[in-house]
Amino acid sequence: MSGKHFLTWGIHAVQAALNVATEGALELWLKDDELSDELVRIQDLANVAGVSSQRVPAKTLARLTEGAVHQGVVLRRRLPRAMDLDDYVAQTAEPNSLPLLLVLDQVQDPQNFGACLRVADGAGANAVMVARDRSAKITGTVAKAASGALDSVPIIAVANLARALDRLSDAGLWLMGAADDAPQTIYECDLRIPLGVILGGEAKGLRQLTRTKCDALARIPMAGALPSLNVSTAAAITLFEAKRQRISHGVADFS
Repeated sequence: MSGKHFLTWGIHAVQAALNVATEGALELWLKDDELSDELVRIQDLANVAGVSSQRVPAKTLARLTEGAVHQGVVLRRRLPRAMDLDDYVAQTAEPNSLPLLLVLDQVQDPQNFGACLRVADGAGANAVMVARDRSAKITGTVAKAASGALDSVPIIAVANLARALDRLSDAGLWLMGAADDAPQTIYECDLRIPLGVILGGEAKGLRQLTRTKCDALARIPMAGALPSLNVSTAAAITLFEAKRQRISHGVADFS
């Protein structure tokens, strides 16, 4: 993943890249009229990092982003370096490690993928795992939706998700899959242990093979007419429930 380039846009995504992943920033474009304070800070960050920048008309930014909401800034950058599964497993064996991993089973919408990264960052997840095929690729849309989390949450991309889940299970993670038809709710599960939360794709949810790899299935109780939530919303509810349990029982400190 580290050898390819892509365009990202939006104040938070570009600022995070220039702050956290400076070595991957390659070229900056800013709108050619008056800059807001946020864009001035981005220009300063680029200058300090030695990243070349240009002031261009708004129509150029619109062309570069194919009409997306760019907020007056576009950055060409390298893809973030992926985390290796072996490295993650080794990390879980460290003293006082309490893994909280988000696993996405063929989530294909880039907005959802980016939003899931943002949620994972906020809830204190220490990585996000995705299947390499039939999953959303990292793009400017993903980076914009992640609002900086693309560079703060490690991404583990695996060729075979089922085998990766077996590896995580062997490493001591309890794997909980989210499913509408599960007999128990997430609020009935003890999430204070080394945990992998698995969410399925937008169309069909968890695949059958993925379900068989789970230690338990749990659902978010729904009070309305709809049977389920958007995957990023489901990720937020589930991961923050894990965070709540860990804080309230003194297992983790997020202050």
